[in-house]
Amino acid sequence: MSAPAPPGIPPPQFFVDQKKGEVNELRMLLRQVNIERDNQKKRDVIKKVIAYMTLGIDVSRLFSDMIMASSTTDLVQKKMVYLYLVNYADSNPELAILAINTLQKDCLDEDPMVRGLALRSLCSLRLSNIVEYLMPAITRALADRSAYVRKTAVVGCIKLFHIAPQAVKGANMVDTMYNSLRDADTQVITNAIYALNEMLAEEGGMAVNKAIVTHLLNRMRDFTDWGQCAVLELVSKYSPSDDNEMFDIMNILEDRLKHSNSAVVLGCTKVFLNLTRDKPVICRQVYERLKAPLITLMVGGSFELAYTVLSHIELLVQRGAAEVFVPEYKQFFCRYNEPGYMKIQKLDILTSIVTEATLQDIISEMGEYVTDVDADLARRAIRSIGQIAIKIPSGASGIVKQLISFLDLETDYVSTETVIVMKDLLRKYKDESGEIIHVLERCLRTITEPEGKTAVIWMIGEFGELIHDAPYILEPLINNFMDEQSHIVKMELLTATMKLFFKRPPEVQQMLGRLLRTAINENTHTDVRDRAMLYYRLLTYNVDEANRVINCQKDPIEAFTEEEENEVKERIFEEFNSLSVTYGQPSDRFITTPAPAATASSVGRVAGGGEEVVSEEVHRHGDEQLHEPLYQNEAPRANQAGGDLLGMDNDLLDLQGAGAHGTSAGSLLDSASPSLVLSPNPVLDATEFQTKWVQLPNSGALSRPFRAVNMDASVIERAFAAKNVLCMASGQVDSELKFYFFARQAFSDAVLMVELVINPPQGSATAVVKADDPSLSIPFTHILSNTLQQLFD
Repeated sequence: MSAPAPPGIPPPQFFVDQKKGEVNELRMLLRQVNIERDNQKKRDVIKKVIAYMTLGIDVSRLFSDMIMASSTTDLVQKKMVYLYLVNYADSNPELAILAINTLQKDCLDEDPMVRGLALRSLCSLRLSNIVEYLMPAITRALADRSAYVRKTAVVGCIKLFHIAPQAVKGANMVDTMYNSLRDADTQVITNAIYALNEMLAEEGGMAVNKAIVTHLLNRMRDFTDWGQCAVLELVSKYSPSDDNEMFDIMNILEDRLKHSNSAVVLGCTKVFLNLTRDKPVICRQVYERLKAPLITLMVGGSFELAYTVLSHIELLVQRGAAEVFVPEYKQFFCRYNEPGYMKIQKLDILTSIVTEATLQDIISEMGEYVTDVDADLARRAIRSIGQIAIKIPSGASGIVKQLISFLDLETDYVSTETVIVMKDLLRKYKDESGEIIHVLERCLRTITEPEGKTAVIWMIGEFGELIHDAPYILEPLINNFMDEQSHIVKMELLTATMKLFFKRPPEVQQMLGRLLRTAINENTHTDVRDRAMLYYRLLTYNVDEANRVINCQKDPIEAFTEEEENEVKERIFEEFNSLSVTYGQPSDRFITTPAPAATASSVGRVAGGGEEVVSEEVHRHGDEQLHEPLYQNEAPRANQAGGDLLGMDNDLLDLQGAGAHGTSAGSLLDSASPSLVLSPNPVLDATEFQTKWVQLPNSGALSRPFRAVNMDASVIERAFAAKNVLCMASGQVDSELKFYFFARQAFSDAVLMVELVINPPQGSATAVVKADDPSLSIPFTHILSNTLQQLFD
């Protein structure tokens, strides 16, 4: 028998649903007569139900009790009960029908607050089986004497439209909404504008004519701020019949540019810009008129508001208003307490409005930002200085000197961004290379970021004939090629070394040979290996042709392509005074619609790409066709340049001689092979192996030299087993080791067999391959070659 609990401590309770008990308690309280008579107590009980609902506790079991509680004259209780009914109507549609009588009755109440509340709740139920009750209630409310009820009825039309759009259009609700535009209350008009735009979205929104625009503009002062925004958005879509009408509209809206609400000012700005889009002279005057209000909003509001205004100013500058804002360039200098995103926006504007007259002030100001603690701001400032140099050629020389001075700061991100900008400048101003090339060796020792290294290596390769120690600057990178982690640095190093080879062949020949040999054996980055193979084959094919392709003469860059197309900018301008301007993207790029369900015909397509996924079989045969010429035992094409290039005895890169790993040119070519996936658990009995070996012809062969070492058969078998190539039999014949291996392709289960003979005294290994599918012999031979290389080298 268990001991009793100590006095004063309640016994433990397990597996007790406290919430269920509280919900039952609330049900009992709602049914008590004494609480029913006391409005304050009833309010407290209903308030507790709403509190539970807000916390996520399921109180849907009280639905019938709450419907009964809706029969009250207390407005506070009605609001809370209707809130509950709307929240749980979807989960209890059958019970929600019981509340319709009460709601319909309240829609006829003498108090307009009750009528509006009941109508709003009735429309918010959003049940398809109550459309027949909604239509009469909304129609009656649209003609109500209370403006509050009328504006609620307009919003109810939108809710009804989402439930039953055909019923709304069939009942001439659209015409009723147009009639509401002449309502005495401006809030009703505002709601009617939003309702019409939503209901007629497929038709491009509500229709606009001169009568509607004139009526709304004459009542502009009576609207709230957001009502004015709705009217201005509507007017921006209107095209006046002549210039007089255009000027009348602009004169009416003139005082809206002085409004305290930024949304109204920007909305009015959009109207002015759309009215004068095809009138350059008037548009320039509009820019002048808009300058003061926009700058006032920029300097007088919060940082978030200022950033929004700056985004719109930048768009105007790109549209041709740069000259207008040039006299106010100092307004766009950064203040110490501004957030980083706002400073970067100002830098973009300064870059767009800079002129030769303001060049020195703006460059000096940007130079101060380079030492800012914000790395992003410092990078953007250096980038902006480079863009100014490209934009204004007369300032390029002074800007180059300032960029070189930034390298003395010895800050990694500053040096990286500086050399990237220098690279862009040299693409346009090659005459400035004299001052830049002297600091490249120092940059390469201090810069650690891949983008910075790539820029320095590009400049060394491009101007290597002017840099005395150019090959020896790259030599440490070539020697440590495998230690480099970034593939973009490796690829640029390959290209730069190739360029130097054509400019200074005696110094670079051996370096390039080592580099290509190492890069072709690169297994980490396919792009690096492919580029090395491309360069090697170009040199083998024709040196002059390789020189023409890789080291061709480049014309100076006149202008850099803009990051955004003009079409994109035009689409953003059409969405002026919206998030599109702040994001710098059209709305269709950040507002997504639900994707349609996948169909059988679309399963084989790449997500987002639209290109059909090619089956594994097509990939396999396609790869074989692409790589098959690499393995044909044909002599390489003769060098068409004629004669021995620079006395290299036709061995351009010293790749065919003994190198670091004794790699031959043939083995380098063989290292580029199509992929072959082998089954991890191949099965083949000895009888079937012997039968196939006798029947199948030879489909591949391999011969490979190696250094004389002690051979252990078990080590060789384990090495091939790691590649999913299993040993069927092995043994020693005189001084030779003979192995019979087999494997199966993972997808087709095709059998591949090999006879491998290793002669340690002679230092040679030969293999004969047979396969069900002869086309698989090439990649299978590549697997064998790699395995032997790992064993012997």
